[in-house]
Amino acid sequence: MEDLIPIVAILCAVGLPIATGLLLGLNALRNEHRERMGLIEQGIIPPNKTKKKSDPNRLVSLRNGIVLISLGIGIIVGFLCSENLVIGQGNEFWVTGASVVFFLGVGYLVYFLVTRKMVLLPQQEDNERE
Repeated sequence: MEDLIPIVAILCAVGLPIATGLLLGLNALRNEHRERMGLIEQGIIPPNKTKKKSDPNRLVSLRNGIVLISLGIGIIVGFLCSENLVIGQGNEFWVTGASVVFFLGVGYLVYFLVTRKMVLLPQQEDNERE
């Protein structure tokens, strides 16, 4: 019987969130169907919900690229400093964390400086607001 305790714990930890999500999703789908049927019964034709595919926003992609590169540089510099510098001995976590935060800040500054003088097209301005 004691062998079942870990299995039940894992099933509860994984199964309960999945079951809750499924129940909430099915409930939302059923409510949306009821709403559409109510409109149809009143003689109102509900509009079809079509998901339009938006154009990718290049500024978001540029920001993500710069931030990920700066994150990688911060991790590498943090590990090198914690291994090779006297200040890093015994403070590996803090040196690595400070390096990552510093280079993320530098990455955001680089993104700001790169995009400051860019001219946005009207289509990109609409995507930027969304």
